Amino acid sequence: MQTNRLLPFLVSLLFVAVVVIGAFGTSWNTVSELPGNPADQSNIEGIGMLIFTQYAAPFEVLSVVLLASLIGAIYMAKGEGNK
Repeated sequence: MQTNRLLPFLVSLLFVAVVVIGAFGTSWNTVSELPGNPADQSNIEGIGMLIFTQYAAPFEVLSVVLLASLIGAIYMAKGEGNK
């Protein structure tokens, strides 16, 4: 493997490891554990309360990952340009 490709490979491997550990190491709430509101059958309020209280840090990390992927997609779509 070339040395100029080693660093991106290691960063990608680290990212995948963090995602896998996060996915399997998290105790996921089920629908029955969400706070219920009979007037709101979609339970948007309960999900919102959980996202902005108990899961605030993972929500912020996810927003940074999505922003980075959006910037990467824009960069890739832009292409090389006229050289």
